[in-house]
Amino acid sequence: MREVDNATHALAQILWDFHTRPAAPPEPGNDLILVLGSHDLRVAAHAAHLWQQGAAPLLCFSGDRGRRTGGDGHANRWPACEAATFARAARDTAPIPDQALLLETRATNTGENIRHSRALLAAHGHTVNRAVITAKPYMAQRALATATLHWPGVEWSFSCFGGGYRHYPAPEHTADELIDFLVGDLQRLAVYARRGWSTPVAVPEPVWQAGRRLCERGFTRHLLSDQPLRPA
Repeated sequence: MREVDNATHALAQILWDFHTRPAAPPEPGNDLILVLGSHDLRVAAHAAHLWQQGAAPLLCFSGDRGRRTGGDGHANRWPACEAATFARAARDTAPIPDQALLLETRATNTGENIRHSRALLAAHGHTVNRAVITAKPYMAQRALATATLHWPGVEWSFSCFGGGYRHYPAPEHTADELIDFLVGDLQRLAVYARRGWSTPVAVPEPVWQAGRRLCERGFTRHLLSDQPLRPA
């Protein structure tokens, strides 16, 4: 039973607070804003605001298409890749010049976002010592754990659009779907570290317990079906 009642919201808030804990306003002096593509265009608008505020002189939008933007039965396939769609949405927010933009159009997962963007920046002669990642808010832990593995030597930070857990849902981003993603990203932190795809992240026991109780309530649609929520 998937009832999004007050008890469910309280459990989901625990996961949200954990996933988003690394998010903070960016410090000045970044070389790059790395924008991870997804189905949430609010990320693109936030990237434009970061650029306007001087967080970094260069934006890299990364992403081909993922499950949702590739057409998964819940939404139609996007006509253009995530990187191009995000760049267009960002330019609807701020007058970003061509020289401030790079598009990485091949990545289909977070590891590829980082690796392909790293190669693209190197090919264009850009040196990156400090960078801020922006993505969906609940990806903060996983994005940083992935970036530190696949692009070492960079001082990474994470920034995201505001509003918090209660204000994240919108007509195209429902509360029950958000809870599925919160549970799924919790599982991925452990699974991906075990597979060598990201660095390990310490997860407090109350967070695991909240995830387990949400699974019992039916919020399992974003889980990797061949893996447990928590490693043995």
